[in-house]
Amino acid sequence: MNVHLIEDDALMGEALCERLQLEGFGCRWSRGGAAALAAAGDGVPAPDAVVSDIRLPDVEGPELLAQMPLAWRARPWVFITGYGTTAQRDALLARGAADFFTKPLDMDRLVARLRAVEPSVPGREADGRSMPSCPIGVSGEIRRLHALVQRLGSHWDSVLVTGESGSGKEVLARCLHGETLGPDAPFVAVNAASLPESLIEAELFGYEKGAFTGAVRTHRGKFEQAHGGTLFLDEIGDMPLALQARLLRVLQDRKVTRLGSELAQPVQVRLIFATHKRLNEEVRAGRFREDLYYRINVVHLRVPPLRERPEDVPWLAQRFVEAWNAAHPHARRSLSTEAEAALLRRRWPGNVRELRNAIERACLLAEGEHIEPALLRDESAVDDAPASAAEAGETPRLEDFLRSQEREFIRQALQRHDWQIGVTADALGISRKSLWDRMKRLAIG
Repeated sequence: MNVHLIEDDALMGEALCERLQLEGFGCRWSRGGAAALAAAGDGVPAPDAVVSDIRLPDVEGPELLAQMPLAWRARPWVFITGYGTTAQRDALLARGAADFFTKPLDMDRLVARLRAVEPSVPGREADGRSMPSCPIGVSGEIRRLHALVQRLGSHWDSVLVTGESGSGKEVLARCLHGETLGPDAPFVAVNAASLPESLIEAELFGYEKGAFTGAVRTHRGKFEQAHGGTLFLDEIGDMPLALQARLLRVLQDRKVTRLGSELAQPVQVRLIFATHKRLNEEVRAGRFREDLYYRINVVHLRVPPLRERPEDVPWLAQRFVEAWNAAHPHARRSLSTEAEAALLRRRWPGNVRELRNAIERACLLAEGEHIEPALLRDESAVDDAPASAAEAGETPRLEDFLRSQEREFIRQALQRHDWQIGVTADALGISRKSLWDRMKRLAIG
């Protein structure tokens, strides 16, 4: 694991480098913020983690993080300082920092913290074992979610994953499967909303030859295909009520019966259910069985939408650019600083799926190596707001005037802080949730 140290104190820097190297880390040392920016600008590959002092003589730690190229900002950053405050720590964590240490340093804790982020580095191995990746993000919300997945271990039979469409529910399901059973066990995914109602039962439970017109051969259903592994049932909230009853019986008995057969076959399978709907509301509306809801809602993992974790936007964008470059080595792309800022200004209602599509489109249409903001414009956003009363020569209503002033004030604050939600909210003296709510109400984004 390669660590880039940014520390202006010669004695401190030398001691840190020596200890990290003794612990088996590679260590590159920049003696100030300008030197680190120069290294990043010279094409030095992004490290696996960064350890940086906050109070540097040429640039403060938060500003340094903001000025770094996307590939560097996407790595875990651990800040150290001799003058730490709670507000400073919270502001840094809101910007995406992995952790915050005060001096005098507890080196054992620092080394342990770096080892804790090591498995999240794509392709890395720890203790000789391949560590399964969970490529959803690096924000605090996603780290906590991944930590919960790791704590579950193999002690689960069924899990409910909820989240908006495109937020990464199947990716999390595959992560949970990999943590539990490894890459060799079968992972079978089926979307309950994508199949006609008449075919769902046959697809899930299978059928015998001659069970119905067109059944010219015996077909193993998804439960049997997933035997010894994981069955991922997406959009479980759209499953017909009649089929929900049969699914409940399978969960209780762990046996399936093919259509046209009377023989119940045991299946050893773990189940992950996913939905973008609020199942408790579906239960109250009579569209989802209450007994099935309580049966599958034993362990509940919620994947936050991308707008609640803006720290993940640059990290994910960089992964998608790197994937493009791997597939198109003769048409490599990179995100300009302005393009990175444009990504952070968008709300991403389609979540990770929308972000991926936007990056792929920009890579395809870019005329040179650098992706510019114009290629990341939200084509679905139409500014069709009517002319204001003031522009029409009329006296505006007080409510409309106050709304427009609040909207402009918040937009300017976001621009001053590079559209970093946590930092802007801290500067405005409100919570991140309050800022998100105001942005949504005022159509800012």
